[in-house]
Amino acid sequence: MTTSLLWFSVALMVAALLLKKDNKLAEMICGAGWLIFGFYWITLIPYYYAKADYTNIVLTLLLFSFCAILAHFIARAFRNQTRRNQPKHEEAVALNNKVDLMFDLTKLIAVVCIIYMPFSLFTPLNHLIIETVATQTVNILNFLGYSATLVAYNTIAYNGIMVTVILACTAIESIAFFTGLILAVPDNSAKKKTIAFLLTVPVIYFSNLLRNIFIVAAYGDLWFGPNSFEIAHHYIAKAGSGIALIILAYITMKLLPNLIDTVLGLWDLFVDEIKYIFRMESKTKKSE
Repeated sequence: MTTSLLWFSVALMVAALLLKKDNKLAEMICGAGWLIFGFYWITLIPYYYAKADYTNIVLTLLLFSFCAILAHFIARAFRNQTRRNQPKHEEAVALNNKVDLMFDLTKLIAVVCIIYMPFSLFTPLNHLIIETVATQTVNILNFLGYSATLVAYNTIAYNGIMVTVILACTAIESIAFFTGLILAVPDNSAKKKTIAFLLTVPVIYFSNLLRNIFIVAAYGDLWFGPNSFEIAHHYIAKAGSGIALIILAYITMKLLPNLIDTVLGLWDLFVDEIKYIFRMESKTKKSE
């Protein structure tokens, strides 16, 4: 049921994108997609509750709230008669711009899910990408003089210590996100988008291999003592990955300056909708 909700929400988002942005049906489908996407996160709460993972429970509630607020905005924009009858009116122009931003965000989420979900949900693809990354990690380790072996599709052995490679170790999440981000930015320059893709996605993949190599070598040789894995994986590698992603995000924004306007516009949309819901002063006039 949980997986079905996720697939259904993504299918609705894709359907909305295939229709024209000024099509009322597209807006209805888009809003429904976001609402169902939000309910998908709610269905994960029992799983996290059983594991006493209260942090993720809070995060899922926040994600549901975020999706519900965006769905509320789409519904409000859909009902707004000024957009239909007076498209050049200041209020209509402001709402239409925000609806365009919503479709850009919808494209981002749809692309990310379409790339990531098959590897997450289908065992053959999951095993394939994990085994590919693990094999490449072992090959490079051996090239560098570390005698590592692949003892299972997802297990690397070095100096008698086993390291398990999971889906998160393949960087597929970051690859999916940056791909979606580049495709979703409202920029008609295919050349700029291609350069942005080539300067981010391959770099993410190969830097992730270096991350895996560092963790295996540090853990196998106990570079940092008995807590080598925790120090290498939880602290050094995560900090390095975070810095790398920030740099790549900066490069992307330099190549695609419209990305900054899109992010700021989405922030204003979200804040304004919260103000509208709680009947606070909004940047745009409110009328139905």
